Amino acid sequence: MSHRTVRPPTDEEREELRRMKRQEVGRVSMRAHIILLSDRGYSAPKIAKLHNVTDPMVYKWMDRFDEEGPSGLYDRDREGRPPKIDEEAEAEIEELLESDPTEHGENATRWTTPRIAEHLRKKQGIDVHPDTVRGALKRLQYSWTRPRRQLPSPADREEKIAQVRRRIAATSEETTVLFADETELKRFPPLRRMWQPVGEQRPVRVPDANDDFALYGALDVGSGRTFTQAFEKERSDYTIQFLELLKARTTGKVLLIWDRATWHTSGQVEAFLEKIDRFETHLLPPRSPQANPVEDLWRELKKQVAACLERSLGALVASCRRYFDRLTREQALATAGLG
Repeated sequence: MSHRTVRPPTDEEREELRRMKRQEVGRVSMRAHIILLSDRGYSAPKIAKLHNVTDPMVYKWMDRFDEEGPSGLYDRDREGRPPKIDEEAEAEIEELLESDPTEHGENATRWTTPRIAEHLRKKQGIDVHPDTVRGALKRLQYSWTRPRRQLPSPADREEKIAQVRRRIAATSEETTVLFADETELKRFPPLRRMWQPVGEQRPVRVPDANDDFALYGALDVGSGRTFTQAFEKERSDYTIQFLELLKARTTGKVLLIWDRATWHTSGQVEAFLEKIDRFETHLLPPRSPQANPVEDLWRELKKQVAACLERSLGALVASCRRYFDRLTREQALATAGLG
């Protein structure tokens, strides 16, 4: 499918556009790059995505170049002094960002730069472009990032975590203290940022089925030893198989600390643990993943080996195994925040 591009620049215009891209700053440099990309055959939507602007904005500068050449890419003189965001307006912006837009009559839950600019126009008579608001936000040390989810926590969570710490402190030197957990890994996990040529995105093939598996893991918080085993899913019988692995690779008393997942607390698992007199289990408070250091190992594992994958499920399992085989005890404790 064909798409619209700018008129072919002359050799002199192309040279000037390259100079503007290199030497001009801010928006003028970006506009020159827009024209150069269009001249190379890039579509307006692709250019807009690259520069995080709207499609109409790209078409506007394409039109300006077609009519006026490179000189049309500079800002035109405005009558009067251009409006600026002063300290009073910055204070207003900071107050806005600490409030909910619905409190100000907005039918929205986030403050975007166009919404802030409109608020300033209505409330303070300041007519500024959203780009000007964006610059003020950068000066105020704000960035456009995702918030984080916060799960409701039991009222006695901190006390229960303190109980875990006291129980660990009360163990003898001969006792092995293990934190255990599980995580799911998929053939097609969320894509993560990577280095790519400007204006291009590497395609990552979507598999026919997004197969996954469960990785069981345990960390010896005293020595840094790690134990892992892959299964098709989290299930009581697989938990027992993992406990068999831990039993075979440890000696003496073991304090096993994990969460309250059903495959940890089922009657089947409890009956198995009763037969191992040297194993004692301690349950973490509900919804407290931050209390389990194994979570940090999972996070690093996924960042290292489970991003932008194009491999079979078996290859992913093998890659996870290699990751833990190469992980030294010191690295494991440091990654888990215990080193």
